[in-house]
Amino acid sequence: MKFLALSFLLLTSLFAQWQMFADKQDTYLYNTQTGEVYVKHKRGGENYKDVFIKMPKGIVSIEELGSELSPSNASKNSQKDLQLESIKKAQEMLQKSIDTGEM
Repeated sequence: MKFLALSFLLLTSLFAQWQMFADKQDTYLYNTQTGEVYVKHKRGGENYKDVFIKMPKGIVSIEELGSELSPSNASKNSQKDLQLESIKKAQEMLQKSIDTGEM
C-alpha cells in the first residue's frame, strides 16, 4: 500500500506540468513549464490511432511581443523627421502657389 501511494505521488509530480483541455473540435495538451502546445490529430477510426502533433510555437511572452511590435526610438525619431519635412514641403508649395496665384 505504501508503495502504491509513493508511486502515485511520484507519477503525479512527474506529469503535473501537463494540462489537457478541449474545445468543441480539438483536444490540446499544454506544458506549463515550457509553453509547448500539442494538438490531437484524428486519423479516423478508433481513438487509440489518434496522435498529438506539436504546434510550431507554444506561448509567446509579453516581453517578446512588446519588442517585436513596438518600433525603436530611432525609427520613431526618423518617422517624426519625415513627417516634419513633408509638412514643411507642403507649406512651401502652398506659399509658392499663393505668391504666384496658381493652384
